[in-house]
Amino acid sequence: MHFARSPRPRKPSWFRRLLAPALAMGLASMVTALASSCGSTSTGTPPCDSVYAGKCGGFCANDFACADGLYCGNSATCTADCAPGAAGCPTGQTCNVKGRCIPTGGEGGSGGGGGIDFVTSNTGTGSGADACADVNVNFEKQIPTVMLLIDQSGSMTASFGNGDRWNVLYDTLMDPNDGIVKKLEKDVRFGLALYTSNGGNAGGTCPMLAKVPLALNNHAAIDAVYAPQDPAGDTPTGESITAVTADLVAYQEPGPKIIVLATDGEPDTCAEPNPQNGQDESIAAAQASFGKDVRTFVISVGAEVSLGHLQDLANAGAGLPIGGAEKATYYQALNPQTLIDAFDKIINGVRSCVLKLNGIVDETAAAEGQVSLDGKALPYNDMNGWRLNGPDEIELLGTACDTIKQGDHSISVQFPCGIVIPK
Repeated sequence: MHFARSPRPRKPSWFRRLLAPALAMGLASMVTALASSCGSTSTGTPPCDSVYAGKCGGFCANDFACADGLYCGNSATCTADCAPGAAGCPTGQTCNVKGRCIPTGGEGGSGGGGGIDFVTSNTGTGSGADACADVNVNFEKQIPTVMLLIDQSGSMTASFGNGDRWNVLYDTLMDPNDGIVKKLEKDVRFGLALYTSNGGNAGGTCPMLAKVPLALNNHAAIDAVYAPQDPAGDTPTGESITAVTADLVAYQEPGPKIIVLATDGEPDTCAEPNPQNGQDESIAAAQASFGKDVRTFVISVGAEVSLGHLQDLANAGAGLPIGGAEKATYYQALNPQTLIDAFDKIINGVRSCVLKLNGIVDETAAAEGQVSLDGKALPYNDMNGWRLNGPDEIELLGTACDTIKQGDHSISVQFPCGIVIPK
């Protein structure tokens, strides 16, 4: 899936640089992500008089406008503090790719609980009038939005494990201690739609939906609707997918949006509630949802849904060709534990490890950044570390990604001065 992101307007960085001294006099305590510039070092021949002779002094709006090895100083001209074969850096500092002296092995900032709320702070370094500020970058974690679309048809009373399909499914999701919704309600926006019909269109409203709006910390609201309900009626799956897709599209919070469909039988339609010939309509609805950036996952509660239809519906929900060589994953739960496992895999699989930054990173210098998880630095471009997906997006990978999906953790993102332009 892809998600359109609207760029935020921002003032030119040269404007911020010229204002920085004035702001620092009265508003220093309020500045949280200002990437200031560095000045000249105190040892060796100045780089602008030696290795970069003739390249310094040009007008610049930001660091990216300067040649390699130069940064944009407070005077809005390209300059450098250090360079190989010229001026070096003081003890305890090193020269970055933009010609700034930065601390060797500087520490990052701290993140809030669960990696969602973060504190931004600056640590001044460098010397002279152009003091340097490393930046602890503020960011937002992408939170998934999950609509639980639950089959409420009469066949859900069939035996399943030590109970029936309806009650085992309810316990899997809503148990106050171990249920999926309770465990993840702080990290996932859940909504609910129980679906059925009373003889299709002939019985009145179709589909009949008992819904709970999408929200974080939604266990109590969902339980208030879900707990009193009982299964009865038919299985208009396609129309129900279409209905909840409209809710998801209208919901404007960022992050991936998915439908988790749990059903125990072949679908019918509102126009033809019997026999169960609604497979094509269900597939078309899942395909249409994918076209609106909503992915559909399907779980069969029991073995009554044909494997062929499960595969077709899974492919449709993932935007893959029906009957093609590439197969999306579907889930057939034949006992309570495999039902729990199915929900765990789906929902944890879409919990995002992407961090949206509040600044634009110079991608050529991304390796100078430090991303720390629980105080431990993660390796850059490593299968278990982090990578820069784009100038304003970081992703944790492998074991680092797995870790932040379990419990509360501290994450910090830090870049040396000149590598980030704040938004």
